[in-house]
Amino acid sequence: MTNQSHPRPTPHDPATIPHVTARTLLETPPASSPFGLSERNLRLRSDSPFRRLPGRPSATVAVCTHNRVQDAILCLRALVPQAEEAGLSVLVLDSGTDCANAAELRQMSAAHGIDHLRLDAAGLSLARNAAHQHASSDWIVYLDDDAIPEPGWAKSLLIALSDAPADVAIVGGKVTPLWPIGADHTRITNRWKLLLSCVESRGVGLVSEGYNVCGANFAVRRSALELAGRFPTKLGRTGKCLIGGEESYLIDRMSSLGLLSIYNDAFAVQHRIQPERLEIEWVARRAFWEGVTRARIVEELGEPMPAHMRRSKLLVSLPALFALQLLSGNPDYTIRYNVALGSLLAQSGLVH
Repeated sequence: MTNQSHPRPTPHDPATIPHVTARTLLETPPASSPFGLSERNLRLRSDSPFRRLPGRPSATVAVCTHNRVQDAILCLRALVPQAEEAGLSVLVLDSGTDCANAAELRQMSAAHGIDHLRLDAAGLSLARNAAHQHASSDWIVYLDDDAIPEPGWAKSLLIALSDAPADVAIVGGKVTPLWPIGADHTRITNRWKLLLSCVESRGVGLVSEGYNVCGANFAVRRSALELAGRFPTKLGRTGKCLIGGEESYLIDRMSSLGLLSIYNDAFAVQHRIQPERLEIEWVARRAFWEGVTRARIVEELGEPMPAHMRRSKLLVSLPALFALQLLSGNPDYTIRYNVALGSLLAQSGLVH
């Protein structure tokens, strides 16, 4: 699951994405501002729903899962003790799992004393929206079921949310890969890692300045999610379909509302990587659907297609990328070729 990244899996670039603009919010700030934002830019109207409230923010951790109960068990085993100590609510969302998985999820949730919500229809965006409807906390924290919170995750999360400026709507955390035992991952590039919904940048920074947020570990201000219209159900994982992008859509939607998304490495999870995801065939398929996803995001936002994604540009670049992937042995060219191909075919109406 992603960004799971958008997890989008590539940085937002104000020079190439027309609806993300270089605003005065990005001017050089006083040294006391940890986010590169001046206090002047953080002032909001007195009636703003995003005023920072005194005291510690409340948060609900939502774990959405579909037919991966063993992954969810490992996630909750690390999460629940931390959540109890930090005063966080935990909600397990069963996203249309089969009967056997559904029964085990109910038993597991009862054993941990946490809330459980069953959805008959599968779909990550549907499950995330259900968490929004169910929660009453200030923030909703979305964890992938194959993400394992590191020690101190919950306390660091609450500090990060408390420190978030008032017009920050999304805070994404660090996601490090947990490789299969004995697997050779030396050829896995940073571009490949992004498609695995892993982000390992250091420090704190704005998504609009190139930082990434992945869906495996991120928090959304509940009132901002309501204002943005929640997650688009045309995007996001459904079963084995690799269309994603709901986090990237939401980041861009928040930007259009004047709200910010940031990355903060203070709260980290390990993301369990399945062995097949280290194969070039998997990353080629994943990259193809990433290209489809990017085209769908632009369509969903109602924006003109960015210049680098227009069909004329893709038709020119595809032959060169195809040759480079064959000759170079560099998996990044395989990824770039398949992203371009997926985007082209999606815009041509050949992928549904």
